[in-house]
Amino acid sequence: MQIVHNLEEIQVDDVENHGGKAVNLVKLAQSGFLTPAGFSISSIGFAQMVENNQDLANFLKQADDSEDFEEILEISENLQKMIEKYRVPKSLESEITIGIQNLNELSTSSELGFAVRSSATIEDHRDISFAGQAESYLCIKSFRKIIESVKKVWQSAFSERAIIYLKTKRIPLRQMKMAVIVQEMIPADISGVMFTVNVANNNANELLINAAWGFGDALVSGKIVPDTYILTKTPSSVIQRTLGGKNFTSIPKRGQLTLEKTPMDRQAKHTLDDETLFDIAEVGLKIESEMEYPQDIEWCIKPDGSLVILQSRPITTLIGPSSDKG
Repeated sequence: MQIVHNLEEIQVDDVENHGGKAVNLVKLAQSGFLTPAGFSISSIGFAQMVENNQDLANFLKQADDSEDFEEILEISENLQKMIEKYRVPKSLESEITIGIQNLNELSTSSELGFAVRSSATIEDHRDISFAGQAESYLCIKSFRKIIESVKKVWQSAFSERAIIYLKTKRIPLRQMKMAVIVQEMIPADISGVMFTVNVANNNANELLINAAWGFGDALVSGKIVPDTYILTKTPSSVIQRTLGGKNFTSIPKRGQLTLEKTPMDRQAKHTLDDETLFDIAEVGLKIESEMEYPQDIEWCIKPDGSLVILQSRPITTLIGPSSDKG
């Protein structure tokens, strides 16, 4: 049974095998948006790991049956240790090797390494967002490090915070299945996040865009204060610009992303001009229309000026119907 699939091979409704993040990327690519090349290690690989380890399966059942916080934390630790020791089958390693070879041929930035990201089967739904619970690993180069990162993503499915989230949502741990996406790293001059509804005031007639210099990991993790822009949708106009601190810039250095002090002239300068803002907003509205729901979109701008969509997921924090008023 094939476990590794290039993203373009995945069906747009195959969330069960490839998770919400991968399926959304497939939808975006098929709709003509520029996305990173990559492949998915389907949740079958994760399920096989559980099926082939009775102790692991027993711990999952124990966690599902328990309401004891201390016991659940202990189970989380045991689950992660067991996954760390798990030996990935040679057949799956061979499939991943082929996937990396194919990705190397497609990528124009393979010197940056690869991104290894979670794509849980319960992730990126309208009513549930597993975003932020599992881990991502960036600038991973060697085959062995990629395998280690895949296992770390699997481990993060049962981290303390992930298990508490699943218990809070009353989702059985045994229902959790984790696919993993391996993508090319995109060289980024500017990175950002766009909400196609202004989540600050629940206004469906406005978009909210955050942006910072360099790669977006520091922005997403909250390590820097980005520029913030609010735009009306129709007619498109910029109604607010807030200059962020942008004290640091995430750049690739010695095989990893590193935070370096942003030069003062760049700290004092807005990352996006109006023309670029309108281009990003237009893409966001098209994605919202394609996905048929307000979206939380991660994007970056390459050195050649092209806009790449890194991921898109439904906004799950909207409070009731989004307002038409500010």
